[in-house]
Amino acid sequence: MRDWSKQLFAAIGHGIEGSPRRKWASIQSVWGEVSGKEVEVEILRHDEEALEIDVTRCRFAEFFRALGEPELGALLICETDFDIAAAGGSEVSLTRDRTIMQGASSCTFRYKFAPR
Repeated sequence: MRDWSKQLFAAIGHGIEGSPRRKWASIQSVWGEVSGKEVEVEILRHDEEALEIDVTRCRFAEFFRALGEPELGALLICETDFDIAAAGGSEVSLTRDRTIMQGASSCTFRYKFAPR
């Protein structure tokens, strides 16, 4: 599944015209529309250099934890965030120190953007 997800988002990125950062932004926007109803977020920073978000509630995590399968949820849901970031090539990087899926109180999304 992990290889499939990486290939899927790479292929989607290849189909989008523009810079790697534009490719990432396009995919991220659509993914946000889909998943946005299932998460609550706090935007800490959003500028030309970075986007920092804390997810404070995640219904995906609630679902997989109720099933007793948070590891599966991490593989199927959480790891795709890195596949989407990879569409940004060297222009977008993502670090995330913790996730609700893994038992933390929030998910820490820290995107860094290369200078334009």
